[in-house]
Amino acid sequence: MPLSYCSKCNVIKDYSNCEMLNCNNEKNYGTKDFRYKSYSKKDIRKFFSSNNLSYLKSILPLKNRHNFEFPNLYIRSFEDLDKKMKNNIYFVEDYYNFSGSFKDRASLVSCLDAIEKGYDEISVASSGNAAISTAVYCNMFKLKCTVFLPSFTSSRKKEYLKTLGCKLLVLNLPYSEVVKKSLKYSKRYKTYNRCTGLNPVTREGKKIFSYQLISKFNKQIDYIFIPVGDGNIISGCCKGFYELKKMGFIKKIPKIVGVQSSSSSSFYRQFNSKKTTPSKSIAKSICDSINIDFPLDGYFAFYYLNKLRGNMVAVNDKSIKKSKELLLKKYGINSCLTSASTYSAVNEFIKKNRISKRNILLLLTGSGLK
Repeated sequence: MPLSYCSKCNVIKDYSNCEMLNCNNEKNYGTKDFRYKSYSKKDIRKFFSSNNLSYLKSILPLKNRHNFEFPNLYIRSFEDLDKKMKNNIYFVEDYYNFSGSFKDRASLVSCLDAIEKGYDEISVASSGNAAISTAVYCNMFKLKCTVFLPSFTSSRKKEYLKTLGCKLLVLNLPYSEVVKKSLKYSKRYKTYNRCTGLNPVTREGKKIFSYQLISKFNKQIDYIFIPVGDGNIISGCCKGFYELKKMGFIKKIPKIVGVQSSSSSSFYRQFNSKKTTPSKSIAKSICDSINIDFPLDGYFAFYYLNKLRGNMVAVNDKSIKKSKELLLKKYGINSCLTSASTYSAVNEFIKKNRISKRNILLLLTGSGLK
């Protein structure tokens, strides 16, 4: 088993039961992480060729090996776009997972962790994709699922969740307040809480993407653009690349660029102000997946992105909307608005920094069908 680390207490100890979960103190949100005593490079090499979760036991907070094969990554590029941008642009369409979003790795590992600990119900606060993903995997593993949604979540996601049969609570509150409601529910009814950032297991699940990417993409990655909401995806991806470099599987870590909407830019402000802890700000973006007033994983998102010398940029909603329409009409990429933010960002970034002939990946985390 790994060691748990609390950044607030600066304490490292063996990870046990649920001591790291369901913390109701807002000052302690997102302050937990995992450290590993050793890695099995032999097993990880087997993962690269098999895509099977069982070979990642040494870098995950799970007691047992679990036989589960991930879908392959789907990466596309377009010659005319490369010529126009004077760089090699690759779209990582990571919504060909079971639930249609990037969130499946975190949901899978969280469900397995919950089962190992004896829980029969998972509760989660989400703006949509994490909730859908959690509900899908709860159905797979015969777990009950209770979802807390902010009212700004799209109607299609709400309908999808109803179809999945989970208990659904829609609240006319900011995202951070919806999270508090889910935590109170977890404490009262003794459920496993899967809220990203608060539960560090989700970061461990999301870092698996980095392991998959370096095994499937056989070129040097110069830049990767990642949409940022509560900070959990970017903290996970950064941690994954950090571990891969530490173990010698990659020589160079890509330049990681996080993207937020200027109408929901809490982590952008935090990172560029060099503040280690997050703070609340007004969120009113059309991108529901990153319309976050308080980045729950802001502490470790800052820690890992800063450690890897990454960057944060913000783009406006009007540009994001245009990017989504262009990607669909010209390239047949039906991504959500959140994912389209990476295309808006790379356009501005290339012009501003005058880069050329680089391999640039855009992470598309969700489908435009929901």
